[in-house]
Amino acid sequence: MGVAQYNRGTKAIQVDIDRTERPAEFAFMDDLNAVPKTANAHRPFGDVHFVPGHRGWWAECPVTGYGFWFRALRTAVAAFRVEVYARKGAAWIARPAGNV
Repeated sequence: MGVAQYNRGTKAIQVDIDRTERPAEFAFMDDLNAVPKTANAHRPFGDVHFVPGHRGWWAECPVTGYGFWFRALRTAVAAFRVEVYARKGAAWIARPAGNV
């Protein structure tokens, strides 16, 4: 590898490190986690997948497929004591929150 090629690679890596923009998904995830929980919010035993369908969102168990339908994603997240931590395709994945 030549010196010029090494310098180009180093500069490309430095540009990636210096980039301060976060993807929009992370900002939306922070907004979902900031939604206040309802007074009788449920605490699931495991992960919950929020999947779009039937003009709303399904909060469903990935193991059994059992779920609840909500009109809006924010309403669905507020109904459970969870922390959204990932997005897979169109689904948002949440885990039980610690002290929420």
